[in-house]
Amino acid sequence: MTFGPAVGNVGMYVAREMLTAVPEAQRHAYLRMVEEISDLKYQLGVEVARQLPRLLAQGDLELVGRYLDQVKAVAAAGWKSGVEVAKQLPDLYEAPDETLAESYVEIVVDATKGPPEEAETAELAAELAALERELREMEPKVKRAQELRSQLAARDRRDEKRRKHAVELAVALPPILARLRPRYRPPYLSQIRQVAAADPEASLEAADTLLDLLNGERVSPDGADEWVARGLEVLERNKEVGRGYFRLGSKYALQVLDELKEGLALKSVARVLKLYAVALSGQEVAIRGANETSAIDAYSAEHIVLPPEMRFFDDDERNFVAYKMATAHGAGRIEFGTYGFRLDQIPDTVHHLERRYGSSP
Repeated sequence: MTFGPAVGNVGMYVAREMLTAVPEAQRHAYLRMVEEISDLKYQLGVEVARQLPRLLAQGDLELVGRYLDQVKAVAAAGWKSGVEVAKQLPDLYEAPDETLAESYVEIVVDATKGPPEEAETAELAAELAALERELREMEPKVKRAQELRSQLAARDRRDEKRRKHAVELAVALPPILARLRPRYRPPYLSQIRQVAAADPEASLEAADTLLDLLNGERVSPDGADEWVARGLEVLERNKEVGRGYFRLGSKYALQVLDELKEGLALKSVARVLKLYAVALSGQEVAIRGANETSAIDAYSAEHIVLPPEMRFFDDDERNFVAYKMATAHGAGRIEFGTYGFRLDQIPDTVHHLERRYGSSP
């Protein structure tokens, strides 16, 4: 029950019948006094709220003031004693001897406080207060220490996982290197080292993928370097997505690989083209890359020279058709004797040219 905003929380201590027992002119003062005492201790407020109507009814405000002061004095020594004194004092005020209540309060205060503190007790209390103050000051440091322990423990778990994958990589690399073509080993090892430094788990994925890419000549060593560099950028942003990139498990990894693809390699289709050329020309013909021959050897009835990679079109299927067209053209020259021509077959023409331009020394 409450009595308006000016009353505060005293409504929980003051019953309606208590308030009606107080003269109306004194009710505001009554509620203020109850609130003042209740600020010391809830139980004190309850008891004073019960006793004050009886004192206020006597109209002796001086007595009321003395009552509140004595209750506060005892409560300062111990609130439980104060509650009991608040209950007993109104009866003692009715005794003929006016000093009785004063003596009663002094006895209770002395009994509650006890003898003066010994020097050793005071020292112990002071030391305890100092230690408690230091402990309060230490709380932020203790909290920070716990946070650091948690962070270091998490890092240790990550390091343990890293060491585990490093062992797996140490086991996996030798047989992979044995399968890798020797000319690709130096760039391959450099690429794997970069990935392993960033994330050993991703390097396990990269080890198998790069083996297939390089051995299958899907990319050159330079192309593999670029593919790895793009993957490291992904790995830095997100470990799981980066690991998927290095096992060719993401759309982006395949997209980058497609961008770096260098066309259809002649080596991958040379055998088929050779059979095709033999069938067209009717004689044994070799297929050779332009990077394997000198300029003077480019025209011969014994071989057809083709580019080492065909990248005119975006897909291998159409690049293979281009290879077939170039092979058919070369086979036609061989079949119809383009490279079998000799100058002694046209002596008149040679003689005419010599007369006009002079003979060669």
